[in-house]
Amino acid sequence: MSNEQSLTNIYNTMVSTNEIQRNISQQTLVSELEKLTRKLEQKKALDVSVAGRVFSKFRFTKALEKNQGVYIHGGVGIGKSMLMDLFFKYLNLKEKKRIHFHEFMKGIHQLIKNAREKNVRDPIKSVAADYIKNIHVLCLDEMQITDVADAMIVGRVFEEFFKKKLILVTTSNRHPRDLYKNGLNRKLFLPFIDIMVSNLNVEKLSAPLDYRKIKISGKKKYFLSASPEDTFQFNELISDFNLRKGSGIKIQMNSREFEMKRFQSGVGLLTFNEICSIPMSSSDYLEIISHLRLLFLDDIPDLSNGGDDSAKRFINLIDSIYDQKVELLCRADVVPEKLYTFGKNKFEFERTVSRLFEMQSTNWPANGKSS
Repeated sequence: MSNEQSLTNIYNTMVSTNEIQRNISQQTLVSELEKLTRKLEQKKALDVSVAGRVFSKFRFTKALEKNQGVYIHGGVGIGKSMLMDLFFKYLNLKEKKRIHFHEFMKGIHQLIKNAREKNVRDPIKSVAADYIKNIHVLCLDEMQITDVADAMIVGRVFEEFFKKKLILVTTSNRHPRDLYKNGLNRKLFLPFIDIMVSNLNVEKLSAPLDYRKIKISGKKKYFLSASPEDTFQFNELISDFNLRKGSGIKIQMNSREFEMKRFQSGVGLLTFNEICSIPMSSSDYLEIISHLRLLFLDDIPDLSNGGDDSAKRFINLIDSIYDQKVELLCRADVVPEKLYTFGKNKFEFERTVSRLFEMQSTNWPANGKSS
């Protein structure tokens, strides 16, 4: 990374162009991530020669032993994912991977299941070692442990990761010592906490407000496609979140994958057709929405003419958004009460209309998504 491309310079540019607001705790974290970036890139440079490999192994492995990454924690919407993504984007290393923690655990469970079916000895250790075979740096977004099945295996998995000298950068709403708080058999989970605290630099981000909420505060949330002014405002809000250049996310849903190409730091942009014109179950929608804090939903059509199936999916989507307390900004052909005026799902759709109106309130959600 050149000096011009240093994380500090990139962060300062984002501040000067009003893309973000300056925050002292963010600046501290950027410095920490920049140090880690330089260590990794120096190690890579030394690895190109035989002599360098010897020196690299002696000097940098020892240096990284006490710092195998960063654990970033803090409240919702204060830039944790944004700064981790900045680190990931500008890290000049091919052997890196960025994945949402929920997707990561889902994949690990499936690999362990496959290994057990093949009678692999010590399947957890084997899967952990294989998973990072070609990965030097792993970035995990939104680490949270709520499931006892996850709690029982993460310690073994990450113990193997750190033995193999993996560098980990992860975000979470909780300090490591607060993970899986009051969970079933939590004492069996405590070694994982010790592993994280002893191997990672724990950095806290703090801010008085959720930056996502600042950007949409006082703005309308339901826009009409026929209005040039509404369309302009809707697209301006999308631009504020830089979604068209977002990193995107691939979400595993049972045996298939759903890709949200316009996604960044918990904010996503989807069209109605992308999410409501293909077969989706209620559990699929819950899975997708679990990755979001704010959703822009575009091109919602009038569903009254032969849109029964799409209307049913839209009902399930809005229910998931509502239950998960995710902010929704949408653009539609007609006002909510005219979206679906007749059809076999009309009675059920009345709840959807009611929720669309409720979600337009400046006071909704009263207590936003906490995870």
